[in-house]
Amino acid sequence: MSAVLDLAGVSSGYGHHLVIRDVSLRVEEGTLAALVGPNGHGKTTLLRTISGLVRVRSGTVSFRGRRIETLRPDETVAAGIIHVPQGDLLFPDMTVLENLRMGAYLPDAAQRESQRLEEVFALLPKLKERQAQLASTLSGGERRMVGIGRGLMAGGNILMLDEPSLGLAPIVIDQIYAVIQSLKSSGRTILIVEENATRIAEMADVLHLLDNGSFAWSGSGSDFLSSPEIIATYLGA
Repeated sequence: MSAVLDLAGVSSGYGHHLVIRDVSLRVEEGTLAALVGPNGHGKTTLLRTISGLVRVRSGTVSFRGRRIETLRPDETVAAGIIHVPQGDLLFPDMTVLENLRMGAYLPDAAQRESQRLEEVFALLPKLKERQAQLASTLSGGERRMVGIGRGLMAGGNILMLDEPSLGLAPIVIDQIYAVIQSLKSSGRTILIVEENATRIAEMADVLHLLDNGSFAWSGSGSDFLSSPEIIATYLGA
């Protein structure tokens, strides 16, 4: 398989504080790669670095063979990297439909807006029911689904999801995971940060454990689940 995303020796951070240290990461076409690890150890920063929100201090980021570490965030989206950030981050005074359409602001996505809207509604039928409702009136799970749907409206070649199940009730988490499984089954390339390491390991092709800004362990999801000492050491489970 060919690599959609390839990081080599990447370091990044905020101000004088280095958060990501010499990380190399390869995400293959059509796979689901998961980033897990203790809170505050760089998972979100790594996604933000890939999408251009945090600048690369050293190393390279390549997307489909093209160097992108110097691109602005909007240029990264245009290149095909879609980042659905942690939390809701919706426009509360806009309707569900208006929020979804905000994901199709680039010219290429705008040309396919109607088609992608139907695809989002097929994947997330509750959003079709709620399309005229203000985002501020939605439940937590519904807001999370709007965030995912807005990302899908942009199209792209890789979907980066930052803790999509964070803070949700178990029944809603099941719904979110069903959506992720559908995306994976459709051939989407996905890079996901998830707090529930053992659950995402059941779905992940490759899992990377990030500790203090560097990868402490990498392997298949099944290998992770069969390594209780790794889980206990780094995740306290």
